Amino acid sequence: MLFEESRQIVGVGQARNRTRRAVERTVPFGLVCLSLVIVWYALHGQPTLDVAARRTRAPWYRTKQAPSLADMLTALRRELIAAQYRPGRQLEPTPEEILQVQAAWAAATA
Repeated sequence: MLFEESRQIVGVGQARNRTRRAVERTVPFGLVCLSLVIVWYALHGQPTLDVAARRTRAPWYRTKQAPSLADMLTALRRELIAAQYRPGRQLEPTPEEILQVQAAWAAATA
């Protein structure tokens, strides 16, 4: 089920890579991303609310007991979008943050 959903829902394995190393890294990276979604949902998701919402939107899912991977991805997308529009949240980095990143880059290349 994991590999089927990773191909169908997330698109793992559908990248059009040209180099051998890129091909070797694409599927494992996609599976890591998928794992992060599942871990995030296990820690912060609301399965009861998500299942109820899915039943409301899709009445043929009356017997649905647990959230699907698609439900988890939908919840994460909503959370990421909401995080961008929270009041008082600064979207642009401050000059101090920019200088800190530049200093870290300089230290890493030295």
